[in-house]
Amino acid sequence: MVRQLVALGDRPRVLVRNVAASTALFGDNAEHVAVDLDQDATLGRALDGADRVFILTRQSLRQPDQERSIVEHAVRAGVAHLVKVSVFAADEQSPLRIAQQHGALERVLKRSGIPATILRPTYFMQNLLRAVRAGELRSGVGSGRVAMVDARDVAAAAVAALTGPVGRNTTYTLTGPRALSFDDVADVLTDATGRPVRHRPAAPEGIRAATLRGGYEAWFGDDMARLHALLADGYEDIVTDGVVAATGTAPRALDEFARDFARSLRDAAA
Repeated sequence: MVRQLVALGDRPRVLVRNVAASTALFGDNAEHVAVDLDQDATLGRALDGADRVFILTRQSLRQPDQERSIVEHAVRAGVAHLVKVSVFAADEQSPLRIAQQHGALERVLKRSGIPATILRPTYFMQNLLRAVRAGELRSGVGSGRVAMVDARDVAAAAVAALTGPVGRNTTYTLTGPRALSFDDVADVLTDATGRPVRHRPAAPEGIRAATLRGGYEAWFGDDMARLHALLADGYEDIVTDGVVAATGTAPRALDEFARDFARSLRDAAA
């Protein structure tokens, strides 16, 4: 998203944990501000003078308090527009804790009085960069189909909301152009990389363990195992016009993503 804003000639203020790492990525094209989302003092200074704020925080048990704090400081700073990345089917009654948290946070945004754009993406295509290992794509999805979305399209929707007049007080469900089974996904990756990729079933405990190896909290590992079971039942077997409505451009198909990231996918497949 930062790269897309820079390409438009903007110089966004980037709130980060590590200024050196952010500077290495974006140089002088962005203003880098060190922020601890658990420390109100740093957040208040960082939002001073801002009129549009994009919210994307790490999935954790602290996320609800952190995002509430962002919204509270945005109200005090006189921010005119908020853009938040939520999750597919965010709902406080969801069987997924992640969807419960984001459902509650969407309600916080709507009660803030600040016009807000909410983005609800499905499964990111970029997740495949970590899911493919040694020629295998392991999942608990079975034959369930998923309309995966490219994270670059989610970024484009956020940029459109931040820089244009459309989308305020609107929720967009963002999907790719087709719902595919993971067997189909493996075939697309095979064609793009020239290396065989096979879809293999994984037990819920395997999904949970893989998530925990990524450094996430135990509850999130449980959620990911539960999510795969929901995907097997068609949870994200839905195609919307959300990307077109938000950006005016059709979403990227999986084969385009696979071609763009063929080198990384080829290394994973090997």
